[in-house]
Amino acid sequence: MSWADLGLPDPPEPSGNETPAPRPRKEPKPPKEPKPPREPKEPKPPKTPKPPKPPRESGGQGDGEGGSRTPLILGIVAGVLLVAVVVTLGFALTRGSSTASPADTPSSDASTAAPTAQPSPSPSASSDAVGVPVALKFGGTGFTLVDKNAKTVFSYGWRDKAADAVTELTAAFGAAPTQRVEPGDGSSYPDYTVYQWEGFLLYDMVDGTGGAQRATFTQPSYATFSRNEVGPISMTAEHGLKIGSPVTAVRAAGPSQEVPRGNVGSIRFIFDQSRSSAGPPVQYSMIADTDGSTVTAVLYYFAAGG
Repeated sequence: MSWADLGLPDPPEPSGNETPAPRPRKEPKPPKEPKPPREPKEPKPPKTPKPPKPPRESGGQGDGEGGSRTPLILGIVAGVLLVAVVVTLGFALTRGSSTASPADTPSSDASTAAPTAQPSPSPSASSDAVGVPVALKFGGTGFTLVDKNAKTVFSYGWRDKAADAVTELTAAFGAAPTQRVEPGDGSSYPDYTVYQWEGFLLYDMVDGTGGAQRATFTQPSYATFSRNEVGPISMTAEHGLKIGSPVTAVRAAGPSQEVPRGNVGSIRFIFDQSRSSAGPPVQYSMIADTDGSTVTAVLYYFAAGG
């Protein structure tokens, strides 16, 4: 049956703008039941460590990729070394040429100036050090022990105390002296204590004997030697003379006086006779005794009458 059969007009066709009918209300969902708490899981057992892999064998056909890397690594190392050598040589040559001719390459910038050389250890400490004595040098005012660089080890003046000289000479000669007293004349010439080594004698006056006082007497001590070496110490006199020098050399040195001695042919040559003085300081002349042909002894003594 249609709308026309009922005598009713046909219903209008929907335009699409009609208000939809309200949706039926949804029933609320029942609340969810809470889940029961999870039971804690048991900890996993620690993993067993894997055994280390065996090292690969170097070389051989079975090495594969490892064998092919070795030449590459060696080539890289060789290349780096070659570059380092080239750079080092270039730096050395450049520095050498700039040092050799500083006038040809003047520096206009202070920052390009050659680096300041670091101070080297000063040799003063070693050069100032005094070594062991090797020689005994004589002069008008006394004698001096010197080392191989001519530095003074010990110095003695004729009016100094002899005890210190005896100690130093004993150490230098390597032997102690014998000791005796040589008597004076009892009136104007004093007694002397004589310290004698093989080839060297030191005479030291006994103060107050013979009416002489050491502080004012013209010859408080004196010395003589008859060898060119005493132990390891060389005897060095003035004028280049030594034991064994010929009389011709003695005369050529220009002595102040020649005095014939008691022995036939013996001659005493006195040098620097005017130098003898009571001082201060006390000064002596040098005397060369000869047998008529060569020097047999050298004496440092107060030679009056200069």
